[in-house]
Amino acid sequence: MLQVLPIVLMMVVAGDVKDDARTFLEKCQASRFEEASANFDAKMKEVLPPAKLSQTWEGLIKQLGPITKTGEPREDKVGKSRRAKIRCEFKSTALDALVSFNAEGKIEGFFLVPAEDSKTAEGATKRADPPYVDRSKFTEEKVTVGAEGWPLPGVLTRPKGTAKSPLVILVHGSGPQDRDETIGPNTPFRDLAHGLSSRGVAVLRYDKRTKAHVARYVADPAVVAKITIKEEVVDDVLATIAQARRMSGIDPDRVFVLGHSLGGTLAPLIAQKDGKLAGVILMAASNRPPHELIRDQLDHIKKVDPDQAVELAKDKTIDEALARMKAGKARDDEKILGASVYYWKSMAAVQSAKLAGSLAKLPVLVLQGGRDYQVTEVDFDAFRQALKGRANTAFHLYPDLNHCFQKGEGKATPAEYGKPGIVDERVIRDVSGWVRSIR
Repeated sequence: MLQVLPIVLMMVVAGDVKDDARTFLEKCQASRFEEASANFDAKMKEVLPPAKLSQTWEGLIKQLGPITKTGEPREDKVGKSRRAKIRCEFKSTALDALVSFNAEGKIEGFFLVPAEDSKTAEGATKRADPPYVDRSKFTEEKVTVGAEGWPLPGVLTRPKGTAKSPLVILVHGSGPQDRDETIGPNTPFRDLAHGLSSRGVAVLRYDKRTKAHVARYVADPAVVAKITIKEEVVDDVLATIAQARRMSGIDPDRVFVLGHSLGGTLAPLIAQKDGKLAGVILMAASNRPPHELIRDQLDHIKKVDPDQAVELAKDKTIDEALARMKAGKARDDEKILGASVYYWKSMAAVQSAKLAGSLAKLPVLVLQGGRDYQVTEVDFDAFRQALKGRANTAFHLYPDLNHCFQKGEGKATPAEYGKPGIVDERVIRDVSGWVRSIR
């Protein structure tokens, strides 16, 4: 969901397997990556050598904050592998670290998932419905979407009593997002889906390719090295749009894309490539090059979060890397905050506001949180200027909402993502009203 820091979560993991897993995490926390990787099997040593383990771990800490507490390890089996599961409470959220071991006791896999106690039996985060959700007004059904060869599990939320509903397809922010765009205890995409369908709008959401097929990426580092916004997002959205138009009960002429963060940035490109969308909704869409966006985010974090400021100050390479990327001198295979320069270039090539302005017949709704530090009013104003005078556009700035469109006070901080909240009802009202008005 976040605009930057698209960490590709490590897929690697678990002796006594419980003790060995705990030791592995302790060495990572202490930045002793040579020692942490000493017990890797041959495949792990190839995929995640010490330097890459260090880079990935430090990127994770920058995004989620330091680990403040770990739970007691639990052991289970997956096929022939033994696995240890350890709850890790990062500053902004709780995750379960899964460390798996082969028959020789070597670490063969490691990845992080939302903490088990925050999930229902169906895998969704536990919490009460927002007050604007009325479950009597919609149904949900499982679907499979995505580009050929990349099946993605998802959910279609459909209003009751409507023969042909307008459909909004939700497009995630950066990183391996699930269908709810889960971050900590928050599920912005589920809020949107249930809120919009309570107001007569069908919604389709699905697990992102980098979430649903993480094992394929880990198994082939060359694929990860060449990933761009096309493979991460665009291909699957275009295939999903085409499939959605054939779904029963959906009006094929009223299919919309709602993109959040990176998804919002890419929505005009998706509309251009599809050519038949009824409209796009941009929520916290950026229009600046990645080096500028990242620099502003890091500067804000240093001001509002002392602990992360200390961690960021330890890494002297970020500023140099951003400067090289700005000057066009960074190598394509160089990693900056968990993603390759090759990836960042693909994002920089999308001049979103200019592209949106060139699509004269495309209805556009632009939403921005005034407390958002990841995407700011500078980006919002770029879209407002590019779309100035267009009769088929609308703009909403919510001064008290953050990047997830949740209400708050004062300067937003990364720690907010670890606190329960809901997408503000004004957003649900404005999006549903706008979609229904487009004919």
